[in-house]
Amino acid sequence: MNKESPSSATIVAVATGPAAGGVGIVRLSGPLALRAAKSVIEKPVDSPAPRTAVMAAFTDANGAVVDYGLCIYFPAPHSYTGEDVVELHAHGAPRLLALLVSRLATVPGVRLAEAGEFTRRAYMNGRIDLARAEAVADLVAADSLLGLQAAAAQLNGALSRRVESVRAALLALHTDLEAALNFPEEADDAEGDVATRINGVLAPVRELAASVQQGALARRGAKVVLFGPVNAGKSTLFNAWAGDERALVDAEPGTTRDALEAQLEWDGLKVTLVDTAGLRDSPGRLEQRGIERTQAALAQADAVVLLVPPGSHDEELARWRSQVTGKPLLEVRSKADLANAPGLAVSALTGVGVESLKQRVRELLTLGVAAAVTVSSLRHQEALGRALTALERALTASRSSTLEVVAGEVGLASAALGEVVGADVSTELLDAIFEKFCIGK
Repeated sequence: MNKESPSSATIVAVATGPAAGGVGIVRLSGPLALRAAKSVIEKPVDSPAPRTAVMAAFTDANGAVVDYGLCIYFPAPHSYTGEDVVELHAHGAPRLLALLVSRLATVPGVRLAEAGEFTRRAYMNGRIDLARAEAVADLVAADSLLGLQAAAAQLNGALSRRVESVRAALLALHTDLEAALNFPEEADDAEGDVATRINGVLAPVRELAASVQQGALARRGAKVVLFGPVNAGKSTLFNAWAGDERALVDAEPGTTRDALEAQLEWDGLKVTLVDTAGLRDSPGRLEQRGIERTQAALAQADAVVLLVPPGSHDEELARWRSQVTGKPLLEVRSKADLANAPGLAVSALTGVGVESLKQRVRELLTLGVAAAVTVSSLRHQEALGRALTALERALTASRSSTLEVVAGEVGLASAALGEVVGADVSTELLDAIFEKFCIGK
């Protein structure tokens, strides 16, 4: 495991958000955490009981009391970072917290924490693996229920356990292959079950790779674009889903001349709903600009709902469909209150089919049933892709090549999976990961 040694410095930062609140927390981690904390407490307890909240009066540089709160001491190694940690719980006044941090940072051997440094130390000291460390940032940034659940599952080790299980099987196979190559006279038919063992790990790696779409949508949300001809009822449906008269609705064609957006949450999924300008053969100059924005929205969509009004002809349908390439497309007959329509139909005006259409869109996004373990990080996705490619090459080689080739590919797959949990990563990669964290996390 290529881990750098944790710094011997004690670090300090505000661990709560920058806005004013009822409680604010100043966190210290390192060998001088307790000594430094005592420097800002009036009459500190010499040996506070571990993990016990102790009343404390916090002081300024002149010794004047500026607030009353709690001091909690977490001795190493049973702390978040694996080092001595002290948390000072004060009132959540940003100026007060800044005062305490600035005083603590003047203690020799104490410095301000860098972005993500507390979590980085937790990783470096073996308290959490890299996948779980990354989940901390995702949990803090989660702005939907599904995003929160995905981050919580990863923080709880769901992805790590799955990856480590597969990696353990690969390491065992790699060890057996290397033994067969180095001591062929002692190997017990190492070639006999290689393909079977590779297939045994291929399945879970494929499942993880297939969960990328769900994981990405849970993390960042989905963009759903309403699309179709002018006067198809797109804006009426947009307003019905948004729960507000956000878009102008009129019988005159071409009312929508820009792409309007609404931020929604559908059963835990963050959704950016986009109402677009309708398509027609002879638009005005301003309407043409709206159509160009429609095409840009389609290029960024995770799912497209094509609203087809009554009386639409097959050649028109073909033209509208041709505008959507490489995107999940759901074709819906609109204005069902005016005419009976075959297939999936909706009337945003009366509400008929509005909720069922929402569920169909979720299914179109492959979110009908949540996966037990999902992959939401591009870094994890790339590593799993390399592992999957190496395993497929190893399977092919097991049938037509030498054990040296098979062993090499299995080793590559194992190393790629190890990157997910941080078994072998560079300092540069760690810097790139943790610099995205907040200060104090």
